[in-house]
Amino acid sequence: MKSEFELAAAQIAADKGLTIGDVIEAVRVAVESAYIDLPGSLEDIYAEVDTEGSFTVFANKTVVSRVSDPDTEIAVAGARELDPSADVGGVVRVDVTPTGFSRIAAQKAGQAMRDTLREAERMLVRDLYTDHVSELMVGKIVRIENRGAILEFGRAEALLPPSEQISSERLRPNSWLRVLLLEVREVGRGPQLLVSRRHPDFVRKLFEREVPEINNGVVSVVNIARDAGVRSKVAVQAMQEGLDPIGTCVGIRGSRIQNIVRDLVPEKVEIVQFSEDPATYVANALSPARSMRVVIDPEQNLADVQVASDMVSLAIGREGQNSRLAARLTGWRINIRDAAQPDKLRSEAAPDPAILLGDEDLEDLAEILGQDLSDLDEQEAPDDRDALAGPAGEALERGEA
Repeated sequence: MKSEFELAAAQIAADKGLTIGDVIEAVRVAVESAYIDLPGSLEDIYAEVDTEGSFTVFANKTVVSRVSDPDTEIAVAGARELDPSADVGGVVRVDVTPTGFSRIAAQKAGQAMRDTLREAERMLVRDLYTDHVSELMVGKIVRIENRGAILEFGRAEALLPPSEQISSERLRPNSWLRVLLLEVREVGRGPQLLVSRRHPDFVRKLFEREVPEINNGVVSVVNIARDAGVRSKVAVQAMQEGLDPIGTCVGIRGSRIQNIVRDLVPEKVEIVQFSEDPATYVANALSPARSMRVVIDPEQNLADVQVASDMVSLAIGREGQNSRLAARLTGWRINIRDAAQPDKLRSEAAPDPAILLGDEDLEDLAEILGQDLSDLDEQEAPDDRDALAGPAGEALERGEA
C-alpha cells in the first residue's frame, strides 16, 4: 500500500503533467535548500528522500590520517565505521541531519519546492512543443494585447504578434484559431510559443493536411508566393507519371481546395503547374492570363513575356500583384509586354531579394539600407478576381477533380 507521501506526490505529478520522479526530485532539492539556510550548515551536502517522505542530509567528507577541518574531513577510523572499505583520500557520506529537521524543512522548503516544480514544468512544455515546430496547431484566443493575440495551448501560451497576423482578420477572445508554430522562445516566465498565420508555410501545411498525396510524396509543393490575406500562388508538381497535380489538390468537386480556403478566407488560392522549362513555368505562373511568347535570359535572370492586348491588365494584376506573385513563385524577373507593341515595356516584376542573393549579401544590403529586408515580403494589394484562377479554377468551376 502506498504511503501518504507517495499518494500526494502522484497527485501533484498528475496535476502538473510531471512524473513522480520529478516531484520527488523537487522535494529533495527543497530539503537541501532548507538545510543550507540553517546556521552552521555544511556546503558539500546531499539530501535523500524516501518513499515515506522522510529526509536525510549527508555531508561528503574526505578521509584523512589527521583531521584539520572537521567540516570537510574525517579520520580513517571514523570513516571505516561508516564504510569498511574507506581509505585515505576517499570520500564518505556522513549523516548530518539536524534534530527536528523534518519540521524545519517543511517550513522553509515550500518556496524552493514550488520553484523546482515550476522549472520542471517549463522544461516539460519546452520539450513537448519543440518537437512540433513548423506544424499546425489550434489554440484558443484568451486575450488581445498591444504585443499581439495570446493563444492558449493546454499548459502553454502562444503569441501571435501583429507582424504574423493577417491584417484583414478580426481576432476575438474565446475564438479558436489555426496557426503555424514558428519557434519556442525562452522568456522570463518560461517557454513562449511564437505562432503565425502569415508565413507561406502556413499555406503549405494546409495543403499537406488536406492532400494525402503530398504527404506520400506523390505530389510535391515546389514553392509558394503569398500576399497574406489577399492571394497566394502555389506551384505543384506530380512525382508520378500520368498524375494531374492540380486536380489532385483541388479534389472531387473542389472538396480539398475548399477546406484549405476555409482557413484562409478571404484569401484567394491559385494552384500552378510547375515545369522544369522556365518559359512554361513563368507562363503558368502568370495565369489566368495566357502568354503568347516567353523569352528567357538566364544571364539577367529575366523572363520577357508577350501577351495579347486584352490580357495585359490580367497578366499584371491590380497594382502589379499577379506579376509580382509570379516573380516570387518562379524566382525570375518578369517583364510584360503587349504583343501588339512589343517594344513598349508594360510591367516589370522582380522576385524577393532572398531568391537572388545569399544570406551574407542580404545582411550587407540590410546594413546599407538600414532596414529589415524581411518586411519587403509583407506588402499587400487588393485582388481583382475570383478565388481561383487558371487550371485549378477551371477545374473547380466544372466540378472536376
